[in-house]
Amino acid sequence: MATVAPGGETTLDAYNHRSIGGRHYQEDRAKAIDDLNELIPESTKGDRSIRRALYCVFDGHGGDACSEFLFQNFHKHLLEKENLCEDPKAAIMSTWDECEEQFQSRMTARYDRNAKGFKPKKEGDKPKFPGDGSTATVCLIEGNKVYIASCGDSSAAVIRTNKSLEKFTREHHTVDPEEVARIEAAGGELVQKTIKTPAPFPFCCTKMVDKPLGKPRVYPGGLLVTRAFGDFQAKLPVAGGIPGSIIHTCDPIREVMIEDDWQYFVVASDGIWDGLTDEQVPKVLKQELDDAQDDYGKGDDNKEKVRKRVVKGFVESATDSEFWRKNQCDADNTTAIILFFK
Repeated sequence: MATVAPGGETTLDAYNHRSIGGRHYQEDRAKAIDDLNELIPESTKGDRSIRRALYCVFDGHGGDACSEFLFQNFHKHLLEKENLCEDPKAAIMSTWDECEEQFQSRMTARYDRNAKGFKPKKEGDKPKFPGDGSTATVCLIEGNKVYIASCGDSSAAVIRTNKSLEKFTREHHTVDPEEVARIEAAGGELVQKTIKTPAPFPFCCTKMVDKPLGKPRVYPGGLLVTRAFGDFQAKLPVAGGIPGSIIHTCDPIREVMIEDDWQYFVVASDGIWDGLTDEQVPKVLKQELDDAQDDYGKGDDNKEKVRKRVVKGFVESATDSEFWRKNQCDADNTTAIILFFK
């Protein structure tokens, strides 16, 4: 259970873990800065006695160039904002747009370099625009407030001491009616892949039907998420994209007060949320905590070992979940940052 420190701020510890899952590559990135004040320039106005921390999960797709770019640069651009301490929401929003613009410039430069040396294998071949993209869930802690911004299907949620779970982000994917309407209004389309399967009894021996295979995908781009950084093959006309279909814009930034019944705050990629239901997450965390305390003990001397074990076990439980065994041969990359309140 969360306790309040002498300065009036709820104290917390943060740990993170990543798993490659069943993939051959790791495209997830996790950024955890426990003391952001140490990095904020002296020229930036603000009370340094207020705790500030930054926790981000970037889930890449189509390559890791975009998630790696955000991992290396998002916090740097945020720290450059003179209004970071006085107006965190505005600082996050300007950083959001700045990162998209800078990554587009980098990918355009890469495309131009590749185009100069491009040799078509057959008539009509053209150089392809880099297809790297990434979701982003960014959580900035200031005192007892959490500012949460997200695009894509990574999520942030709190688990309370009564084992209830509340998500603070909306997943931007192709089964969200608002997102579907926005994409179609922009000129994009959603395509549902299907597979031929026998019809239900009594026609199973004489008729085949189309069974939906996974979620619909957005075209151009062929993406399962409807918002993301990068993915310029879906956004830029020069690359065959449609402006306004896939966008990087986040929903209005949430401002949430940390409450004394918070036990865990979880920032995680969709590999976690697909692998475990919202009902399973608190149960898995409790089981992992019980197992770790059985092995290491409950004292303060063992707290770090216990919490590292909990995060690792939580991620591995999602990777090994029934969902991934039933729905795909290979589990997705899975990443979680967990804040433990004490």
